[in-house]
Amino acid sequence: MLIYAAIALVGFVFLLVLLFAGEVFGHDHDLGAHDGGVEHGGSEVGGGPSVFSTRIMASFITSFGVGGVVARYYNLPHPAASGVGIATGAVMAGLVYQFAKILYSQQASSELQMSGLVGRSAEVTVAIPANGVGQVSLNVAGERTEHVARAKDGGALSRGAQVVITALGGDSVVVEKS
Repeated sequence: MLIYAAIALVGFVFLLVLLFAGEVFGHDHDLGAHDGGVEHGGSEVGGGPSVFSTRIMASFITSFGVGGVVARYYNLPHPAASGVGIATGAVMAGLVYQFAKILYSQQASSELQMSGLVGRSAEVTVAIPANGVGQVSLNVAGERTEHVARAKDGGALSRGAQVVITALGGDSVVVEKS
């Protein structure tokens, strides 16, 4: 019984470490066949959770230990206790996986793809001086975004001018009067 209790304790401590590490570092680690290696920082965008997520594996280990403890408490032999542990571990890991799938499906990305800005119309909200930077704003997918901007020809653009984004320049956009 102590072996199963130790396994459950190790899994539970691992879950606690993952909880605090996830809060501090903001991600999970998955093992998968992504380019033949280990993928860090969660799943691919839109890919959902991995069945080999460390949280899912830790929940399996914890449940395996708890199932083994319960089985040994009822005087089942070790092979049967291991079978009960595997069954409870698989059920719990499956539940955690399904819950993680629900959470992943609810995520929405507010990340804006900068390359999608080229060709869009914008308005100068902070005047752009000659050979300097200002700011433009535009609506993308119903959301107002603002970006640091430079004039394509290096000339000045006044506040309120209508412009078109022609290129990207690092963290800024390059605009010309429309």
